[in-house]
Amino acid sequence: MRPSTILPQILFLGAFVVWLNSNAQINQELINELDSMVELDQRWRTAYREGVNLSVDSLTKAQLVIAMEAIDNLHYTKLKGYFDKYGFLDYDLVGEEGSHDFWLLMQHQDSHPEFQEEVLAKMAIAVDEKKASYTDYAYLLDRVLVNTGKLQMFGTQMTLNADSSSYIPKPVDDADKLDKRRKKAGLPPMMLYIKIMNERYMGNLNQ
Repeated sequence: MRPSTILPQILFLGAFVVWLNSNAQINQELINELDSMVELDQRWRTAYREGVNLSVDSLTKAQLVIAMEAIDNLHYTKLKGYFDKYGFLDYDLVGEEGSHDFWLLMQHQDSHPEFQEEVLAKMAIAVDEKKASYTDYAYLLDRVLVNTGKLQMFGTQMTLNADSSSYIPKPVDDADKLDKRRKKAGLPPMMLYIKIMNERYMGNLNQ
């Protein structure tokens, strides 16, 4: 066989081996577990937002809050175990969707701000290595900043204005450059984000 024929085959085999090695680390069992946790997380949060009783008679919003807090605390134990074992659950370990699921669950660990900060620090490294979403990172960074009494950077954390007629961002650092930072993180301009939030949530508040 001529060298010109052998070389492409060697290159193909080398690339195939690299592909196998990069995909061998994906933990499907962990992906499935995260997916189940998110399904439970979102089921109860949707019920709270929409006033759905989840087939349980006479559940009040206060009771739904208690249920959500119980689920978050249950998830804390699992998430802490995963983090202690693997660090931030990045694309290499659980794929893009699984990593997003881990981030979403971490967004709701407000009762454990120190844990959120630990995860955020590791997530920053993963983002630099292109193994985690910068958009997701922006949300978690703002969450940690707000939870620790600091000014947020991307305006992702919202609250109602004085007369409850619109959502507005909680206090933001260097507000003049907010939309520039949001664009870099793949987020829409602030005014559009406010419009989206109002369309998505104001109707439920007025029910």
